[in-house]
Amino acid sequence: MARSRGVRGSLMATLEVCTETNGRQYFELTADETVVGRDRFCDIMLPTHTVSRQHARFVRAPDGFYIEDLASLNGTYLNGRRIEGRTLIKDKDRIHIYEVVTVFHAGSPTVAMDESTRERPAALEAEPLPEEKAEPAPSASRMVLPAGSVLPDPADEGSQARFRAALKISLQLEGGLDVDVILPKIIDSLFEIFPQAARGYILLAEGADGHLVPRAIKHRKSETGHSMTFGPISRKTALHVMSTAEALLMDDGAVDTGEMNQSIFEFQSLSMICAPLMGPSRRPLGIVYLDTTDPQRRFGQVDLDVLVAVATIAGQEVEVASGRQTTWDVGTSQRAMGTAKQVQLQFLPQRRPQVAGYEFYDYYQPADEVGGDYFGYIPLNDGRLALAIGDVAGKGVSAALLMAHFCSEVRYCLTTSATPAEAVQQLNQDLSSELLNYHFVTFALCVLDPIKHRLTLVNAGHLPPLRRRGRTVEELGSIQSGLPLGCDLKRAYEQFEISLDPGDAIVLYTDGISEAMNAQGDVYGSKRIREVIARAPQGVEPVGQALLDDVRRFVRGRMQSDDICLVCIARES
Repeated sequence: MARSRGVRGSLMATLEVCTETNGRQYFELTADETVVGRDRFCDIMLPTHTVSRQHARFVRAPDGFYIEDLASLNGTYLNGRRIEGRTLIKDKDRIHIYEVVTVFHAGSPTVAMDESTRERPAALEAEPLPEEKAEPAPSASRMVLPAGSVLPDPADEGSQARFRAALKISLQLEGGLDVDVILPKIIDSLFEIFPQAARGYILLAEGADGHLVPRAIKHRKSETGHSMTFGPISRKTALHVMSTAEALLMDDGAVDTGEMNQSIFEFQSLSMICAPLMGPSRRPLGIVYLDTTDPQRRFGQVDLDVLVAVATIAGQEVEVASGRQTTWDVGTSQRAMGTAKQVQLQFLPQRRPQVAGYEFYDYYQPADEVGGDYFGYIPLNDGRLALAIGDVAGKGVSAALLMAHFCSEVRYCLTTSATPAEAVQQLNQDLSSELLNYHFVTFALCVLDPIKHRLTLVNAGHLPPLRRRGRTVEELGSIQSGLPLGCDLKRAYEQFEISLDPGDAIVLYTDGISEAMNAQGDVYGSKRIREVIARAPQGVEPVGQALLDDVRRFVRGRMQSDDICLVCIARES
């Protein structure tokens, strides 16, 4: 059964789930909210790689039950149609948690089991996915981090510079209206990011057949324009990128010689990178392509990752610009925010640390608009573990991309600084630079020494971390807290240490929790946070779950207005 998060009234319902591994299962929806996903802390766990960590949730309301997609990667479908936002469901509705088929029953598990025994629901037969998913639309995650890719090496200064340049592109293009203005700017910026690039093309799919048409062209020895001679790109390469939404990194040795007469690889040694332009609709709008003939500076995986980030920005702007030129509606805007969320989510931790004597818990739920919350676990060479949490000011793709850049910067600064305070100072200098002064970040850093059971903390304008010892909860470091990162280049930051006794718990959170509001406009507040943590059961998961459950009871179904991020650590008793 799904774990309870608090019962509201006597309204009852059951979810019937059918998987190849477990067959048919029934989960009674007795809680105000029931979260479904592959994470083991979800109320209904679906251990399938196509299901997101927190994929969807069922919400009990006075007028019935609702299904809500939680910015999942592959989507949630109600009776064959992808849902956007919270949607009312009724008895016998079929719900696809991507590939996992479920049926909603308005009643108890006994009734649902009896009915399904008499007549097996068609939804649970071996049926295809909804029509628009028969060939799944390429997902943003595959685009943002292609198969086999890794995050840039934090010690690679070149990769850091390229991510900063990609961020600069995003800031320059926000709100652009004309595709013919946007794309030449992007190709010019790519030649600045990649000085080895010999040729670059951006092609868009046009017409009913999706024929690729060059819309921006640049050669190293020429100016950007539309009338230049266009060296044809391998048709096989272009079709592969468009059909799979996967970016490619290739050298001349990997090229199909049967296509040589149609390829730009000609008779010289080339290295190329190519990425799809993905818009809010999550379908490729075209491709961006770069090649080089310099044998000493061939493209690598970091280059491909940066190009994919730029292609994300380009796809967003192209579809937004096209929408403004035709019909721009709320649904398109929501999909744009969804893509921006996915850029950020790829850089957040996918698993919790394993440290002897300690337990960890985390929860991240983006709001309808991207706010840029961040958390991370960074193992250090001496056996210590850094825990970080932050909140970027701003919204949209640029905020998500800045967070991706920030994730790498945190790792880099921690590995190159003598103390946590110096690491935060280095982060501040980066964010205070002329390039990134559009944003600031509230940030808290904790470095755990699991041998000495000591925690070193630095706070840059973030909400004070909380320590629970017994039934007492106290704020940590309010006096030592400094300004948010990016506000003052010369700002110095102060670190301090605390001890962790057996049973002690540390709670880090963002203002999506403290500033949560109910229907009457009341704010949840930090006082209530401390009260809930103080009376929560022992253990890191009970503390985290108690806080989240209480926030949900407080807002009582009101739509989430800001990202929620929670990170907890506890020393075992």
